[in-house]
Amino acid sequence: MNLHMEKPLQARVQDAIIDFISDKKLTGGDRLPTEPELQELLGVGRSTLREAMANLESKGILERIQGKGTFIRQIPILLENGLDELRSVSEHIRSVGATPSTSRLEVTFLAADEAIAEKLRIDVGDEVAKIERVRRADKALAAYCIDIVPKKLLPQVTEEEFAGSLFELFDDHDRIVSHAESVLHPTVLTRRDLPELKSEIGLFLLFDEVFYDSRGVALCYSNDYYSADIFDFRIVRRR
Repeated sequence: MNLHMEKPLQARVQDAIIDFISDKKLTGGDRLPTEPELQELLGVGRSTLREAMANLESKGILERIQGKGTFIRQIPILLENGLDELRSVSEHIRSVGATPSTSRLEVTFLAADEAIAEKLRIDVGDEVAKIERVRRADKALAAYCIDIVPKKLLPQVTEEEFAGSLFELFDDHDRIVSHAESVLHPTVLTRRDLPELKSEIGLFLLFDEVFYDSRGVALCYSNDYYSADIFDFRIVRRR
């Protein structure tokens, strides 16, 4: 079990505990080793270990039961993805063998204001579908997605069809996503923003994007918040 040196110690200890769960093929309801055993295994102090375990508990991964020990509530999933590869949330989740799903779906139809019209290159007042979704990797909260699509591109689509991958939905309607213009922002969300959070706040990487097809037609304007607990994005920089 290796502690990666590019992260702060407490974060590395969390990763090491998750690696231990994966390596030992533990599942929900299994008990972790005792604190002294984990201290020896990881080579860290008691306070650092407790802080790491408390953070995993606040994320819903671990559960402490007085007098019995620390147990696994859900299996953590860490997705390592390159920023240079254009994938949907569903594709990222499937790539590591997890099952993507939508635990909350809200679709509203409204008239495009000036900002939306400029993003999507449509007229002010054109009808758009605003799709708000909470996406999960197995049971873990993976992403919070807000997507805005011109209604004329998918005129016959029902609300239920928006629950899955939008990329696949566009494919089914001969609108192949070719590329995206993206701006990334590290972001903090609270339970007021996202009631599904298990802790009071959550760290996310916001992808503010417009997706286009190969002809340059704007298909979708998205604000996708990727959970830092689930996604570990990487980038290769060359000179």
